[in-house]
Amino acid sequence: MGTQANYAGGKLIAVDWGTSRLRAWLVDGGGAAIAEADSDQGIGALSGGHEAVFEALVADWPKVPAIMAGMVGSRQGWREAAYVPCPATPAALAASFFRFSTGGGRPMAIVPGLVFHAAWRDGDVIRGEETQMIGMIDREPAFAGTVIMPGTHSKWVRIDRGTIVDFQTFITGELFALLSEKSFLRHSVAGGGGDLVASPDFGLAIERTTGEALPFLASLFSVRTRQLLGNVSREHNLAYLSGLVIGGEIAAARDLGALGPGTAIRIIGSRSLARAYANALEVAGFDAEALDGSELVLDGLTHLARTIGFLEKAA
Repeated sequence: MGTQANYAGGKLIAVDWGTSRLRAWLVDGGGAAIAEADSDQGIGALSGGHEAVFEALVADWPKVPAIMAGMVGSRQGWREAAYVPCPATPAALAASFFRFSTGGGRPMAIVPGLVFHAAWRDGDVIRGEETQMIGMIDREPAFAGTVIMPGTHSKWVRIDRGTIVDFQTFITGELFALLSEKSFLRHSVAGGGGDLVASPDFGLAIERTTGEALPFLASLFSVRTRQLLGNVSREHNLAYLSGLVIGGEIAAARDLGALGPGTAIRIIGSRSLARAYANALEVAGFDAEALDGSELVLDGLTHLARTIGFLEKAA
């Protein structure tokens, strides 16, 4: 995407800098990406030298302001951007940006994360996903419902007409990896069985956890007994384990009030994960609309850039 000839139209660099990847877009005055670059030099791979890494990635682009989101604003990142408490609006986030200039004088701004405190539960934090939420709010300002952001640490967010009200994190993806690769269940599961979501065993596990109320911790041991007593293949068992952890997440979120009759639901994530969650929610009796996470990151960053004056507001 993009050539030297049209780089001159770039007005902003939008950056999504996570733990494992660094992605950047050169954006024109209308908010459209005219060039894109990425690197495997995520925050987790660095112990300093962030400015040099960034400038090398965008060396051919104009010296325009840059807005950044993700782990770049963490304690281990380039600069630490404080958390904004929920309920929070896009304007509240914009007001708490960490702003600085590079050694070469380029204006920079890092999006803050979000924090939620409540007397009835421990605190929770988000860093990076808030930009996708702002992108969604920009598209659907009247949205009121639940946004699910599946991943290693899945986020369930309640949004009400432009305000991020609260959220809950579930370590679903990480737990699945630990159970399937490190626990005793690794002897009862195996890859290579094709599409996990398409397997009937995936749907059965969703039904077990969301419909039949099989206790989550008890359900995990059934992965072992299915193989031992029922001769279920290890490949089918992997789909079943995937369904159990996703179904357990959905059941817990439902019990917390994130799902109910008529709740509007959006899923923001990669195509494969969004499909898995949409399928699981359908089995559990809920309809959800999947949205492209990459597009929403850019939408959110350009929206915030206009708010802080890094990009002219749309006519």
